[in-house]
Amino acid sequence: MQEKKTDTACYKVVNDAKGSRYRFFCELSGAVVCMTQPIRGSTREEELTTAWETEGRRYFSKCGACGKWVCNAMYNPDVLQCVDCAPWEVAPRFCKQCGERIPAPETFCRKCGARLLYGEVQSQ
Repeated sequence: MQEKKTDTACYKVVNDAKGSRYRFFCELSGAVVCMTQPIRGSTREEELTTAWETEGRRYFSKCGACGKWVCNAMYNPDVLQCVDCAPWEVAPRFCKQCGERIPAPETFCRKCGARLLYGEVQSQ
């Protein structure tokens, strides 16, 4: 069973003779993103903090909208949100600023220079 702490991603503790290993999961995809080396601590909370700060945290980003800890593949860094809160954009067909037709996926309008996408153009 996965446990949830507000200051870490979802995790599961796996105990063995060497200590506790923590598996951290993406809260959006459910994928295991990181499994730590064995950790020993005087309390479970101490172990969790050590596991998160030394190994787990670097593989996650926290959504600025919903607060979920998600793997970097499920995170839109252009707007600091998970892809549920800020899905990747579909390439526009017309410029919202000047109305110019956009024949190919572009980030900026060729006519007026307005930004068409907040991020990179995604292949479709």
